[in-house]
Amino acid sequence: MNQILLASHGELAKGMLQTASMLIGELDNIHAFSSYRDDDSRLLHSMNEKIKTFNENDHIYILSDIFGGSVNNEVLKLLNKSNITLIAGMNLMLVMGIATQTEKIEEKELDRIIQESQQGIINCNSLLAKNTNTEGDDL
Repeated sequence: MNQILLASHGELAKGMLQTASMLIGELDNIHAFSSYRDDDSRLLHSMNEKIKTFNENDHIYILSDIFGGSVNNEVLKLLNKSNITLIAGMNLMLVMGIATQTEKIEEKELDRIIQESQQGIINCNSLLAKNTNTEGDDL
């Protein structure tokens, strides 16, 4: 089974979990962890305690909010286990893309999920202007 740990500054991880659950249903394998100013060691402790409850055959995907941020840097300390994958820069499409996978995700498939989540970030004003200029119609 895949386990997903969402880690963020403030309440972002909890909001991601709540929204993903609303869109794809309740998932017992997604867990949210929030860090607050000068509180990163507690975050790591909480995540370690949750990881201890998982089956040793589970694969763990940790999604952090910002690459190089204090949360991501703290979570890097968990990468001493071969069954943990850390991905920085989470967004809702990424969370749902990983959450809908039931088996360990092969690296090529994980790269595709990440790429699709990045491509889901769109400047709608620019897209609308481009389509209006080329077609003269609505989207």
